[in-house]
Amino acid sequence: MKRVEFGYVSDWKSSSMAYWVHIEEGKSIWSKSEKFNPPAPIKDGVQGYRKLTIEFDGFIFEFTSEAQFEEFITVMSKKLLPTSFELANKRPGSKGRNSHWLSRLPGKTKPWRYREKLIQYCKKISFTSK
Repeated sequence: MKRVEFGYVSDWKSSSMAYWVHIEEGKSIWSKSEKFNPPAPIKDGVQGYRKLTIEFDGFIFEFTSEAQFEEFITVMSKKLLPTSFELANKRPGSKGRNSHWLSRLPGKTKPWRYREKLIQYCKKISFTSK
């Protein structure tokens, strides 16, 4: 089954990818920071922060920013996946590699045959579409 759904959430930081993609600037801790690189998503009035949910062959992937969606496509497009150790080391902070978004994905989403079809599907989706 394939499905794309757009919605809203009250906290963009609730996404499993948020910490790993949006790096806090300055000396503030991530959860309290207000400046990020890439920038944090912008709240859409009272509705909250935009959320993209993709269901693909029984697995659900959620994104609360375009930067997260782009990072997902970049990493998952690599025929040979980087290790979560490599990815976690690229980011300053205290969270360990076992909490990295890639290590939290189900094993069945990691074989190239699955990812190849998933990424073809994802590339047809625009985070800003409604």
